[in-house]
Amino acid sequence: MQGNLTSNSRIAVWLLATVVVFGTIASWENGAFGQQNNADTPTAQPDQTNGDETDQAAEPDKSLGMLVVESGWFSWIFYVFLFLFSIVAFMVALERFLNLTHEKVIPSSFASSLRDLASRNDSSAENFRSLAESSASPIGRILKAGVLRAGRPLTEVEKSMEDALAREMSSMRSRNRPLTVVGNIAPLLGLLGTVVGMIFAFSTASQVGLGKADELAKGIYLALLTTAGGLTIAIPSMLAAAWFSARAERFMREVDEALLETMPCFARMENRVVMDRIPANSSETATAPEPVTAN
Repeated sequence: MQGNLTSNSRIAVWLLATVVVFGTIASWENGAFGQQNNADTPTAQPDQTNGDETDQAAEPDKSLGMLVVESGWFSWIFYVFLFLFSIVAFMVALERFLNLTHEKVIPSSFASSLRDLASRNDSSAENFRSLAESSASPIGRILKAGVLRAGRPLTEVEKSMEDALAREMSSMRSRNRPLTVVGNIAPLLGLLGTVVGMIFAFSTASQVGLGKADELAKGIYLALLTTAGGLTIAIPSMLAAAWFSARAERFMREVDEALLETMPCFARMENRVVMDRIPANSSETATAPEPVTAN
């Protein structure tokens, strides 16, 4: 049941992200094509004697959506990949924001029950085992790893908990890794699009001649849009990855501090096992038959 709810929530988040991103793109395109329609409406013919200055003054300002549309089909390939990267980064950040919370890592009810058991002198391994199995949180799994070594030397219990904590920390970091990958790849992809676009721009300029500086400038600023898009995706992704990593480390420190209070209980469990063995050995020695000597 819980798996179905998780799957349905992920599908809903995917749909929400798709609607938001497509709505943003649609608004850009509407602004771009709206300005194009306004530019196509009949207006008074400028005086031909004014030359190129009149033509440049009559040209309307272009929005970001229009610049993207005018960049050409080759640049659109890079925009498609950048769009997919932005979807992945948004989904990972949203999933981490919803799941990497204090209540899911260290539930308040679990923490209060753990403090209550740690403060009692008669707490047994079964009490800790039932508490650990009652929660699927990271702190519950770490405690269960220590309970499995209850009664053994305290160093083994601590080592088992440390290994479990390291596994939980590695799992949290692996879920942040897509943000780091997007933050590293998106600028490179944008830079690649800029380099390819500038190659086309200089190729066009070499064909039309150096007198058409406006054509060269147009090709260059259209090519730079891919780098701007890559940086726009990479900067929030890297910031989110750093924030979630720091958040996970802070939660793991709190887990370590909470479980540190249980060490005296595990030490008492070890002593009980040792004391239970001593009477058994001494009784065997006391009831051993005396050797019979021949007269």
